[in-house]
Amino acid sequence: MTASLRALLPPLAAALLAAQPLMASTAAAAPAKPALRFVQKIEDAPAQSGPRKGGFQEALGNALGKQLGMPVQFVGLPRKRMTSALESGEGDVVCGYLPAWFKGDFNWSRTFIPTSEVLIASKRVPAPMSIDAVRGKTVGTVLGFHYPDIEQKLGADFLRDDAPSLNLTVRKWQAGRFDYFLTTGQSIQKQFPHGELAAGYNLLVVSEVKSGCAVSRKGRVTVEQVSAALDALEKSGEMARVLQLR
Repeated sequence: MTASLRALLPPLAAALLAAQPLMASTAAAAPAKPALRFVQKIEDAPAQSGPRKGGFQEALGNALGKQLGMPVQFVGLPRKRMTSALESGEGDVVCGYLPAWFKGDFNWSRTFIPTSEVLIASKRVPAPMSIDAVRGKTVGTVLGFHYPDIEQKLGADFLRDDAPSLNLTVRKWQAGRFDYFLTTGQSIQKQFPHGELAAGYNLLVVSEVKSGCAVSRKGRVTVEQVSAALDALEKSGEMARVLQLR
């Protein structure tokens, strides 16, 4: 090493040391990416019902966030507050619904989640052959949830008994408060897989449809971005894996 090069080393080292705080300050000042606020019913939210690793809603939220390049924040809310959260921009996305079920001022992705609505009847009554079987009879329902097929068919003869959640509806049904309740086929399979429902009940499929995602008009992502992410997940095969978790 030449004498002239040795003479340059102390000033160079001092300059690098002086630059380190500036570099650290610049890195610290870099804004973090905003999170995708994925809204769920409170009884389905990971933060509210304990870890749900492998659950459908959690897997879908994580897949969407990854495709959009955003971290995911799961927001657990009561059913009646989910609509206002999207309308105000406090949440970004709610998935697993249709406009007829989840009414509000927001945009909708294409449908992609197979969903069935079912009527459960206790063994105390004959097996229902159609929804006319519950005309004028009390039916267990979830507060704030719409049942468009039955509402249209029965009109004023659709007598609801609302509860804040499906679990509470089932408890009332088990206690004999009414003989029928409405839910989805997936809820029966996932929430009551170990005989929680009394043996001998009957099930009538009311409708089979595909649901999608509601996207806030004031949120951090647009419906076009969400739809593009869904298309990419479907093309890659990731969506098929997520849907198997339902």
